[in-house]
Amino acid sequence: MSHSSSHLFDMRPGSKMALLIAFTGIGLILGGFLAFSLVAAWLHMGLHDIQSYLLQPQYASLMQLANALASIIAFGLPSIALALLSKGKLWDNLGVKKFSSNEQLGWVILLAMTGLLLSGALGDLTEKIPVPVSLKNWATQLEDQYKKALYAMTQMHSIWDLSIALLAVAVVPAIVEELFFRATLQKTIIEWSGKPILSIVITAIIFSAFHFSYFGFLSRMSLGIVLGLVYYYTKNIGAPMLMHFINNGIGVSALYFVRQDPQKMEKVVEGNLSYYWAVVALAAIFYFIQKIKNTSDAGLEKSI
Repeated sequence: MSHSSSHLFDMRPGSKMALLIAFTGIGLILGGFLAFSLVAAWLHMGLHDIQSYLLQPQYASLMQLANALASIIAFGLPSIALALLSKGKLWDNLGVKKFSSNEQLGWVILLAMTGLLLSGALGDLTEKIPVPVSLKNWATQLEDQYKKALYAMTQMHSIWDLSIALLAVAVVPAIVEELFFRATLQKTIIEWSGKPILSIVITAIIFSAFHFSYFGFLSRMSLGIVLGLVYYYTKNIGAPMLMHFINNGIGVSALYFVRQDPQKMEKVVEGNLSYYWAVVALAAIFYFIQKIKNTSDAGLEKSI
């Protein structure tokens, strides 16, 4: 009995990766099916009709909550399941710990704000990259669909609507996506490959690809790399969660405050800055990450 138990909890990285892929595939299917089946039952309509109905402004909060539930099942549950089946304590496996100091917390917040600057600059750079017309047209159609869904999902007319949007679009994704991409996927790839930087980049690429946006690909990939580096140095999943929340939360809040002006809403969604700001942002990000790394090293030395 003890032998089989030891074998289960001492899984090799390749076995953990295979198990994670299986859990994620099941989670993605079940998440979408269960979340939208519940909404369809609530609205007394067929499942095949629900997607078009949820794009209507009056169903914005319902769509937000449905997507949040689907994310919890698709990303949160596989992460928790793998952590339970891995050697060690659940919270340790998920990287749940305190910030080493208030100083470290401050650097993380500053880094999150600088990440917004980099994302905007890379968005502008992406639009300037020459690509075939067919690819450009496909990417534009994909982006139009994304914007349509985003506008429908972020229809907010009161503080209550804003609160629901922040919960569903900022809090829940920050928690479950960071548990999955950083605390689980990135960690597993590092264990498997033994190459932290390569693993962080691969995870960031997958993280960005899951958002299905060509024009936002570089922005989200860069954010994923920064989030990955912060988690790698701090070993605290709360740090990238906080950064992710700030990133999404500022976007949702900005949409709320300009909700009466379609042109300003368009600018918020685009979020682009002149591409040369990327140089300034990268320099600041490098500085802040070094500060975070130093506070993490100091915390480690203090604990020893």
